[in-house]
Amino acid sequence: MKNGLLDFTLVSFVFTPLVLTVTLWLSIWWVRTRESRSALDRPGLLLAAAVRRMPEERRDWGAAMMAELGRLQGSSSRWWFALGCARAALFPPRAGGPPRYLTHALTRLDPICGMLSVAVPPLGLPFLYLATVIFEAIGGSPLTPSSRWSDPAAAMEVARFIGLLSLLFTLSGLPLGVVGLMRRERLRWLSVLGMLSSLCIIGYFLIVMSFVAGGPNGD
Repeated sequence: MKNGLLDFTLVSFVFTPLVLTVTLWLSIWWVRTRESRSALDRPGLLLAAAVRRMPEERRDWGAAMMAELGRLQGSSSRWWFALGCARAALFPPRAGGPPRYLTHALTRLDPICGMLSVAVPPLGLPFLYLATVIFEAIGGSPLTPSSRWSDPAAAMEVARFIGLLSLLFTLSGLPLGVVGLMRRERLRWLSVLGMLSSLCIIGYFLIVMSFVAGGPNGD
């Protein structure tokens, strides 16, 4: 693109927080499932993860599903059985009211806010970048004579909204982390990590921008 949106340095800057967060999640998952991976294949791991989310009163059913999976042979049959049981475990049939899985997660104080506080902030910069790419592809910058927008003022308002939404993504770790701590969720370290994630991404952005502003053309 003429505007340099596909420049490698810019892309690296935008996606670094997301890559680091995904790497952190994978590292945590690797450490926490290291022992179970040695005893279970991938269908078994999938079903075991679903069983862990089941209410206490249905754990016997989950144990029976794990035992039945252990008797099955063949990759295809094991996958189909594991997928079907996982769906039934996470989203059981209901006659009415909110989904059982949702109410169970809320009453058990699962780390919903904690996980969101870690996962959402790194999406702020990529969201802004991808929205800018699409925005430029559709009509170009509304501030230039070559703009293809029929209403540049409206385009500027949309651009401001996109920027605000990206900022809310980046800062969301703070309120989500606070809510997670106030709810006394399990794995409360996730809420703390999410709050630190927002602060670190903001600091990262400001530091990079200060280097850019202090560069050869920054004066």
